[in-house]
Amino acid sequence: MSSGREGHLWEAFVPILLFIGVNRFAGLIWAIVAATAWSLMITIKRFRNGHPVGRFLPLVTAGIIARGVVGVVTDSEAVYFGIGIGIKVSIGLALIVSVLVSKNLLAIYAPRLFGFDTKITNKPVYQSAMNHIAFVVAFAEFASAAFDIWLFNNASVDGYLIIRFFVNWPFTTAVIIGSFLYLNRRLGKLPDFPGLAALLEERLDRIESEKKSRKKPKNY
Repeated sequence: MSSGREGHLWEAFVPILLFIGVNRFAGLIWAIVAATAWSLMITIKRFRNGHPVGRFLPLVTAGIIARGVVGVVTDSEAVYFGIGIGIKVSIGLALIVSVLVSKNLLAIYAPRLFGFDTKITNKPVYQSAMNHIAFVVAFAEFASAAFDIWLFNNASVDGYLIIRFFVNWPFTTAVIIGSFLYLNRRLGKLPDFPGLAALLEERLDRIESEKKSRKKPKNY
């Protein structure tokens, strides 16, 4: 499990190294191209490995390409990085609005990750907990965006990329872990609830089993 986390961390850090290195020797446009190409490669790799991003592959791919194209066309660091900041704010607003209109996006898509059935998702405690988490995640996105804006205005490009990564990564991890523990505690009040860890492990085992079955050669 730890090797998987280390692999994802390395994959996330490579675009930063690429951007810094290529920007120094070839300029901003080629740095954007290199970082965009790496992000696309990793996204497609995760899709092929059965990660949840596969369901949103067209949207994610379009977003990565659009950001890269806009960055190249404008040849502007502020525009390129500003798009990422704008995405964070948009995610936060979308989560808040989804709760206000009783269409909580996190509540809708969490069952795809944990395998929740209607016995759980129909419970008021589930809806309440997911609404609280949606607000926390939304304001975390706003806080992260505000920090990015401050950092961009007070650091070099290299400093912005490196400091942002080593601040945002543990911050995001803390939000995810906190949300996980909170949801597990709230749902723990339901009878016969096995715990989020058990459900997630069962879900991952099922995905792995499906991947292996697809790879088995068919006998005709």
